[in-house]
Amino acid sequence: MLRDAAFRRIDYLRISVTDRCNLRCRYCMPPAGVPAVAHEDVLRFEEIVAFVRIAAGEGIGAVRLTGGEPLVRRGCPELVRMLRAVEGVREVTLTTNGTLLAAFAGELREAGLARVNIGLPSLDAAAYRHLTRGGELKDALRGLEAALAHGFAPVKVNVVLLRGLNDDPTPFVALTERLPVEVRFIEYMPIGPEDPRRYFVPASTVLERLLALGPWEEVEPLPGAGPAQRALRRPGSPGRIACITPVSEHFCHGCNRLRLTADGTLRLCLLSPQEIDLKPALRPRPDPDALRALLGRAMCEKPRRMADETGELGRRMSQIGG
Repeated sequence: MLRDAAFRRIDYLRISVTDRCNLRCRYCMPPAGVPAVAHEDVLRFEEIVAFVRIAAGEGIGAVRLTGGEPLVRRGCPELVRMLRAVEGVREVTLTTNGTLLAAFAGELREAGLARVNIGLPSLDAAAYRHLTRGGELKDALRGLEAALAHGFAPVKVNVVLLRGLNDDPTPFVALTERLPVEVRFIEYMPIGPEDPRRYFVPASTVLERLLALGPWEEVEPLPGAGPAQRALRRPGSPGRIACITPVSEHFCHGCNRLRLTADGTLRLCLLSPQEIDLKPALRPRPDPDALRALLGRAMCEKPRRMADETGELGRRMSQIGG
């Protein structure tokens, strides 16, 4: 079992399989995108699995694939299959913008993917196009429908809140009245390209707006709820609403995760530039003892909490995978 210096159990690994994305969401990256990692610097699937094998042996049981947009990388279902075969990995999940999911949902499910989270910043086509800088809402909705059709459950819909752009919860309430999804309103973090002083809105504000739309009933957290510990549901509705508060009520005390970037560094905290380069232990061939030692170093160096003042973080959200 892995425990860090703050005695937190670390059992969850987020893996960015690519830094590339087919959208340019305003809360994630600048209009021109970010400089792409050179092809030779991106970890091969075999290298990812080699690290996961060591991590799983030490107690990492949950793995989530992220990006960029993970489905722009060829062979994502095969990676899921490879990871599910690793002893100790109890589940593999995926975070996606959903626009490519319709084409891959069946194959991902067959490969053993357990759940999907879909980033869906708006249910208005024009607002969605604005927030994603050119994306089409219909593509994301097709992905959502495909996830449900192929039996993924629960399906979570992530809504990163930007003041004045998508902070009206009413359309998403209607979505939960129609579909068995959990809509999660997430506070905008100071790692995106937009000015948080202008666009940040606390989840409590959205919660007040939700409560005004009552009635509601409180329900138990879903499996893999992570930081979304409270959920509400319209009586009789198949879906639910939750809020995630990484800024106004941070949850560092319960952090259980590490992040592996596409170019092979272990990120110890989303809002810290502190990283450990794994590539020397993976190339030219994986060295299990060296990887195990670097994982132990990560436990010693993982910050106890995010910094009060966010300085230079080294990477954009899209390069870390959230």
